[in-house]
Amino acid sequence: MFVPERGEIMTGGKRLRGQEGSLMPNRRQFLQLTGAAGTGLVAGSSAVSADGVGSTTLAEDDELPEVRVVGTGGTIASTQEAAGDGGYSLAEQAEAIVNAVPILDEFAEISFDQPVQKPSPYLTAEDFVSISRAIMSAEDDGVDGVIVTHGTDAIEEDAFFQDLVLNLDIPVAFVGAMRPADAVSADGPANLLSAVRMCTREEFHLQDEPSGVYLVMNNTIHAARDVRKSHTKMADTFESGPAGPIGILSDSEIVLYREPGSYTVNLPCDNLDAVPEKTVPIADTGAGYGTYLFDQAIAGEYDVDGIVIQTTGNGGVQPAISEAVDEALEAGIPVAESTRVYWGPMSSGPTPDDEEWSAITTEDIAPWNARLLTMAALAASEGDDESGIETIRHAVYESKYGNEAMRPSAL
Repeated sequence: MFVPERGEIMTGGKRLRGQEGSLMPNRRQFLQLTGAAGTGLVAGSSAVSADGVGSTTLAEDDELPEVRVVGTGGTIASTQEAAGDGGYSLAEQAEAIVNAVPILDEFAEISFDQPVQKPSPYLTAEDFVSISRAIMSAEDDGVDGVIVTHGTDAIEEDAFFQDLVLNLDIPVAFVGAMRPADAVSADGPANLLSAVRMCTREEFHLQDEPSGVYLVMNNTIHAARDVRKSHTKMADTFESGPAGPIGILSDSEIVLYREPGSYTVNLPCDNLDAVPEKTVPIADTGAGYGTYLFDQAIAGEYDVDGIVIQTTGNGGVQPAISEAVDEALEAGIPVAESTRVYWGPMSSGPTPDDEEWSAITTEDIAPWNARLLTMAALAASEGDDESGIETIRHAVYESKYGNEAMRPSAL
């Protein structure tokens, strides 16, 4: 059975330039809690970590760090003027976006790449892989961090996917905008500056595990594992639910609430081209919903590699759909379950000794991200169905908050 493990990370050894910093309680300890956010600690030169280690203030250096901006499109690269009809139109390449924020020169040397240029709803799994390769190429070139400019409609999916497949010793920050570049109150420049500040912080350069993928908007740093878009219009649309953000930025400091790093399992990236080849639809449930998607898949009329079922509440589905899930599993089709409720884990999440070929409850991973996790896990298992479902189960378990069993309290 294939069981993915975290790869070893090269030590960065980089001297970077930035604001004063802090060191937070160990991230793995946080994962073993019940899901509540860790204690906040204000960044400052006198900050002390839980293990007594002093502040990790970044050292001053004559040479600025290098940050690669990977452009993909989205509102941050859009203008109302170019659209002509009041909508947004892609008009700005990555370099033009950066040149509009000259203060960035105070923090980093900026280089550029533009693997795609699309509104984020148009992005495909193949585009996600192209973005992965651009990010990995940036690390190979020796940059100190990567910023991906991206449309906000699908930014959380792409960030989650990259957090799954990338195993880097440099941080990756996804940045978008809720307002176009030529709006009176455009938010893209401030978001871009926040991302550069984050990428040039030593706390976000981990030496013994992936440095992580983040979404940085509205002066807030979110872990890719948790962030979701919660409003169609507001600048503060992105939230991280009960887990909370990694930290927030002010003009003079970064306040960290929990340890930076990746909060998802790390799946190998040596078979990335196989990910877009996986067909994993999302089946819904509700009053009067039928089982046609399952019926077609079981009959071989719809060639699927797995199915994600979007349940109600804590895992409820129509009785006919529950029967169809069992039939799909008997036919050798992996099924993962995810709730349509925005926050909160589903009960009976995966455990290492779960029965083989049972449906996999994906805890609090959103259905659209559960689909990407399923695709990446199946690709990592190299087509072995039995190994594939166990890889999905392992990936969910390793991405679960509180995955260390806690005994019930007793008087």
